[in-house]
Amino acid sequence: MDRKDILKDIVRAYKKYPNNAAFVIDGTSYTYKEVFARVQGIMPSVQGTQGDIIGIVAEDRIETYASILAVLLSGKTYVILHPSYPASRNRTIAEITGMNIVLHSTPSEIVESLPDGMKCISTLELRDDTPGKNLLDIKHDEDTNAYIIFTSGSTGVPKGVQITRKNLNAFYETYRHLDWRLGPTDRMLQMFELTFDVSVVSTLYPLTLGACIYTVGSDKLKYMRVYELMEDEELTHVTIPPSVLQFLSPYFDEIHVPKLKFLVVTAEAANADLLERFRPCAPNAEFVNFYGPTEATIYCTVYLIPRENCKHHNGMIAIGKPFEGIETLIMDEKGHPVIPGEQGELWVSGDQIMAGYWKDREKTEQVFARVDGEIYYKTGDLCHVDSDGDIIYRGRKDYQVKVQGFRVELSEIEYRAKKFFPNETNAVVVPKKAEDGGCQLHLFIGSTACDRNELLQHLKQHLPTYMIPTEIHLLEEFPLNTSGKIDRKALMTFI
Repeated sequence: MDRKDILKDIVRAYKKYPNNAAFVIDGTSYTYKEVFARVQGIMPSVQGTQGDIIGIVAEDRIETYASILAVLLSGKTYVILHPSYPASRNRTIAEITGMNIVLHSTPSEIVESLPDGMKCISTLELRDDTPGKNLLDIKHDEDTNAYIIFTSGSTGVPKGVQITRKNLNAFYETYRHLDWRLGPTDRMLQMFELTFDVSVVSTLYPLTLGACIYTVGSDKLKYMRVYELMEDEELTHVTIPPSVLQFLSPYFDEIHVPKLKFLVVTAEAANADLLERFRPCAPNAEFVNFYGPTEATIYCTVYLIPRENCKHHNGMIAIGKPFEGIETLIMDEKGHPVIPGEQGELWVSGDQIMAGYWKDREKTEQVFARVDGEIYYKTGDLCHVDSDGDIIYRGRKDYQVKVQGFRVELSEIEYRAKKFFPNETNAVVVPKKAEDGGCQLHLFIGSTACDRNELLQHLKQHLPTYMIPTEIHLLEEFPLNTSGKIDRKALMTFI
C-alpha cells in the first residue's frame, strides 16, 4: 500500500471544505477557498523559474502560508528567510542554496540585502479564483526536498537540514495515525517561527483535516497571545514549548480552557511539575510530549503524559517510544549498545532521517553511523530505556543547548565573538538555566581590554536575537582543568 501524501490530503480537504476557515491571522479569517485562490495565483511564478529552491520571507500573513503551499505543490523546495535575522545570515543562506527567486508580501530589509540578480516577487496581488484546477494530478518526486531548515553551525555558516518529501510523508503516515480524534471543526494553534520545523506540522497537518489554524505573529508577546487565543477562541489543540507554559504560570489560577483536547509540549525538555500545575487549567485535555531533532523530520518519539506517575529524570519528562518506522539505539562513547537502564547517546534510523546537510559532506559524516547495514543519526541526546521500553531523556551530550525552543551551538557564538578581535582571543559561552525554565547564555572573553557594547553590536550583526548572550564577562585569564583545557564548570562560579 502506498504511503499517504500530505499535500494530496490538503488538496482533498480544500475541495471538501472550501468554505471552512483555514486560517485566522491577527483576527482576520480566511477560508480554504480564499487560501487556494492565492496558492493558485502564486504557483505560475514558482513553476516558471529555474532551480528547485525558492526563498520565502517569513511574515505573519496569509500570503506567506499560501507561498509555502504553492512551492510544495509545484514540486519545489522552500527555504525561509526571516526579517529578524541579520542581513548577512539571510544573504549567506540565499547564496549557499543558490535560490534565484524570493517570495514576499511586503517590502523588507531582506529584499534589499539579497545578492544582485535575485528576483523578488511580491505575492500580495497574486490570485487565481478559477475553480476546479486539478492540483491532485501534479507529480512529486519523493527524493526532492520539501524544505531546508538552517540551524546553528559551529563555523559561523548555518547548517542546512534537507527534508525530502519521502521524509515528510513518512512522518505524516505515523503522526496521522496517533489517536488525535480531530476533524474539520477543530481549532489549532501555530505559534512557531517558520524557521523552526515544528511550524511545518503546525501548519500542514490541520489543513489535511479541514481544520482552522490560529497563528501568533513574531511581533507580539507570544505567551500572552497564546493565552488569549486558548481562551477567547476556545482552541482544541495547542502545541507549545514548555518555556511558554512557564511564562504563563503566574496566570494558572485564571486560565480555564475546558474545550482544549490536546496540549502538546515540544522543542525542549518539559518539566513534570510545571505540567502537573497546569492540569486544572485544561481538565479535559490529554498531555503529549513529542521529541525529535530537525534531522529526523519534526518528531520521532512520543510520550502520552499520564495524570499520575509521570516518568521523568530530574524533572525532565520522558520522551516515550519511537514512531512506527523509527528504530532507536542507545550507544556508549565507543559506539556500542548499552545495557537496558544504562545511559548513552540516542541514535535514530528510518525513513524520516535526512539524507544529509546541504552541501556539507564532512558534517553529514560526523553525525551518521552505520549499524547492521542501517544508517543512524547520532542525536547528541543522552537517554536510557526503562523496563517498559520508554526512552528517558537525560540531557545533552555536547555543548548544544535549546534557547527559546531553538537549537544553538555555543561554538557558533564563540566563533563570532572571536572574529571581533584582531588577534586571537579566547571566547567561551556557558549556558545557565534560568529561574523561568529558559536558558541564559554567558559569554566569557579572555581580555579585559574590550568594549562590551561594541562586541554586543558586532554579535547582533551576525547572530539571531535568541543567540545573543545575556551577559558578557571579561577575564584576564581562563581557569584550566587538569588536562590544560578551559574549565567550563569553573566558569559557572563567575555567573
